[in-house]
Amino acid sequence: MAPKQSLMHHQFVHALQHEPIPCATAGCHGPVEVHDLSQVRDRVKVFEARCPECGWQARLSGREQVSPPWDDAAILVMADEHLMHQQPSCPFDGTPVVFTSLPNPRRKAKYRLSCYYCGRQVEMDWPPAEARR
Repeated sequence: MAPKQSLMHHQFVHALQHEPIPCATAGCHGPVEVHDLSQVRDRVKVFEARCPECGWQARLSGREQVSPPWDDAAILVMADEHLMHQQPSCPFDGTPVVFTSLPNPRRKAKYRLSCYYCGRQVEMDWPPAEARR
């Protein structure tokens, strides 16, 4: 990633995880306010960051790229990390992957794994078939 894109990705990850973002204006130590502009069904999140002290603002957005999809091995690694209470990350861009519990009428656990930076998503039964052996 280019340096500016790397910084924007770093800020995006902080916004996604509700962590503080430092103001990008040199010498300003103001608190940055972050607002999630995304809709519930958006595959890629968009945040607006603004420093009320100096007026700096930025739009932090993912870059949708859903191809190629995650392969079975990557999904299994993310599931294992989730089981071990570690933070799984997207193998394509390093963004934390979010596990969302989905309703399932047959009382089997079902999750959606989402990378809100690249937009990749997959639904899986829990635990994965590979983990049940």
